[in-house]
Amino acid sequence: MSFERKPFSFEDEQLYSAPPLDDRSMGYGHIGHVRAELIWYDFHHMWCPDDSRLNTPAFQRDLRALLGALRRGVFKSEPALSDFAPTVRPVQVIGEHNISFKVQSESYSYYIRCRPMARGHDITIRAYDNALLLPELAGKHKLPDHCFSVLPDSGELVILQQERPTIQSFESNDPVEVRRQVADDLNEAMGVTKAQEQAMLMGCLHGFGQPCAEPWQYEGPSGQHEHGKQQKHREER
Repeated sequence: MSFERKPFSFEDEQLYSAPPLDDRSMGYGHIGHVRAELIWYDFHHMWCPDDSRLNTPAFQRDLRALLGALRRGVFKSEPALSDFAPTVRPVQVIGEHNISFKVQSESYSYYIRCRPMARGHDITIRAYDNALLLPELAGKHKLPDHCFSVLPDSGELVILQQERPTIQSFESNDPVEVRRQVADDLNEAMGVTKAQEQAMLMGCLHGFGQPCAEPWQYEGPSGQHEHGKQQKHREER
């Protein structure tokens, strides 16, 4: 298993500082955090899960691999951490003596901060699921101004608007499958995902201040709630 190591950016610092259990962190796929300390050559840690749905066996395997790699490398000893510090310190946006960096695997991202203590370093590792984190960072969990959809009950082709929560229908004698394809083609041309479309529909029906109007609730290729399916898939890997 390979890991890619990067320094913190300003956006990373904002993400790291968000409360673990607020809506933003949940939308970003926050799984939990590791509390650890490095004192000379001794590295001790404790895992604290925050979202049991994402704390899957697949994630636990990834986390164990990460901790093993850190034990053999950056956290092998305080001298090893001191040698590593200059590689990230020039781009830090936080305290001069803190060491902050992130590590990414194929499926997960880890945001790591090392804070000096009187003896050793206090370490916090916050873990995120890339299936939710990366679309969020790319802006795919934000709502568009408008998009197209097909109403599930009537099969009408409609345009959904966020500024004025309305549903405007179009007259069409085409089969529902054709209307669905039209909506998909128009949304794709605007860069609107299935999750965004579903959240827009729920926002127009139930209000944009409701949790059902958050695109991250509908991650998955079908545009429906895929959270449980993703978890089952990962547990079976």
